[in-house]
Amino acid sequence: MDENSTEIVLIPSGNTPSQIDTSITALSEPLASLLNHIGLPTENILSPVEERRKVIYYLESVLEILPLEDRKKSEYLSKFTVAITIGLFDGALAFLWDETIKALGRLIITFDLQYFYNVAGSISSKYKNLHLEEELEAISAHDLLEISRRIGLINDINFKRLEYVNYLRNHASAAHPNDNDISGTDMLSLLENCLKYAITARPDHSVIRIKQLLENIRKNTIPDEDFTIIGQDISKHPQVRIDDFLLSIFGVYCDPRQEQRVKINIEKLIPYVWSCASEDTKYQIGCKFGLYRKNGDTDRRNATQRILELVNGLKYKDEDSLAAELIDKLQTLRTVHFEYHNFYNEYPHAKSIQQSIPTTGIPKAVKSLFVKVICMCYCGNGKGFKKGVDERALPYYEDLIEVFTIEEIKEYLRLFKDNEFVCDLYMPKAEQRMRELAHKLRDKTTNVHVNKALYIISTFPRNSLHRIASDSSYKEAIKYI
Repeated sequence: MDENSTEIVLIPSGNTPSQIDTSITALSEPLASLLNHIGLPTENILSPVEERRKVIYYLESVLEILPLEDRKKSEYLSKFTVAITIGLFDGALAFLWDETIKALGRLIITFDLQYFYNVAGSISSKYKNLHLEEELEAISAHDLLEISRRIGLINDINFKRLEYVNYLRNHASAAHPNDNDISGTDMLSLLENCLKYAITARPDHSVIRIKQLLENIRKNTIPDEDFTIIGQDISKHPQVRIDDFLLSIFGVYCDPRQEQRVKINIEKLIPYVWSCASEDTKYQIGCKFGLYRKNGDTDRRNATQRILELVNGLKYKDEDSLAAELIDKLQTLRTVHFEYHNFYNEYPHAKSIQQSIPTTGIPKAVKSLFVKVICMCYCGNGKGFKKGVDERALPYYEDLIEVFTIEEIKEYLRLFKDNEFVCDLYMPKAEQRMRELAHKLRDKTTNVHVNKALYIISTFPRNSLHRIASDSSYKEAIKYI
């Protein structure tokens, strides 16, 4: 070796930080020379040496999360490590996130792909016709995380952790043009979260019971005496999972191609699920009748009628199709809101929704979703240089909020228990706009209990509004609403 050359040593064990720093610098210099030689920029391309050293020093301990036999097959981790070493943190994050999405896809396929797609179709009409494994790519990253949370593959806390990785992937990785920096500590934390909560994740026991139940509904004739016990077990699940399960088996029942044995199982089970479902979900099913009738879908219309009769739910039946059409538009806007560059793309959907509001007011079947989506979009996500608000769509959101009655305001107050509704409120701008909205809504009602709850929201301690649902003062205030 030339006496003037530097030995490149990147394995931390037995080496001082200064040796690692020297090695990284020695590795970077030829790269910079190459870029200069071919006339390309070198400034602000590679992450600082000290940040790369942080990751290299602690990388091995973080990777212990992954069993050695899995590590040997993890090409993405090799790409991640090389990208980190040469200073391309944005590229490393892109490799990590791509594998995270693939890992969640594998978990979904192993769990129950059909159930996943049933829930996907209930949150956005654009997913209604998906059924193949390769079509998972059509699900946006946020929606993939949200559906995984709703069916129990990831919990609420881990959803927020992975959603933060998704945000950085969109705003600080090589996936999209940007000038944002990520530190070495950030990269280690992101790697740990992806490995723990997605790449090596396993569903909990309660979720496995749902999977087994779905398989039995499809494959077996369930004895009559078992339905009471099954219904009692379902009632113990989180509300959102009960509602999604009801929508899922309703969709299976309405499929004209479905076997009669499966339909009989659902007919016997659905009264138990219906009894513990939310009112919003019951109205959502009831409004399908009018949509199917308008579209001439006789089989699904008759199936909806049959289900409503079985559960004594004819009062939820909507003879019109306006509610179902409005739900589709709101679900589409919701999906756009959580996608990249939402602050450019919400406008046409907001305009279409305003034009679809019936003169009689917001239908019951739509009310909760309407308030949730419009308020989220009005407040923005606090991200990007526009802070996540579509300025062209904003006048429509303001007009729609203006038509809120006391019923819509009550829905707004309840939404702070909805994890998706509060998921961006850790961002200062989104939190501030939500406070301002609560204050604004106080001018629309004289109800003492409602105004007290709105006051609590508007004055809640800063940087903590996303956690208000666990606060005793909030819980006490909405008890009377």
